[in-house]
Amino acid sequence: MHGKALQIRLATLGELHPDTASSYNNMGDTYHSKGKYDIALQMYEKASQIYIAVLGEQHPQTASLYGNMGLTYDKIGEYDKALRMYEEALLIRLATLGE
Repeated sequence: MHGKALQIRLATLGELHPDTASSYNNMGDTYHSKGKYDIALQMYEKASQIYIAVLGEQHPQTASLYGNMGLTYDKIGEYDKALRMYEEALLIRLATLGE
């Protein structure tokens, strides 16, 4: 289902649109749930590139994505990378949403 949504969004909105990034993020969540962490990280990375290009680094949506990446790195035992993602997400949230 997420793959079909991605195809539609790519066709109608193009690659550089927040909704297209959301489709990649949703696919990453599904691959994460299935235990396919490498594919999940690929989807999150694609979403990250779009979010940063369109919304900027300091956006709550980018922070949420970094949190997802942190969870995935944690699952595969890459704890230093997980911590970096969590810390980056926290810094963005503090800067944009406050304490």
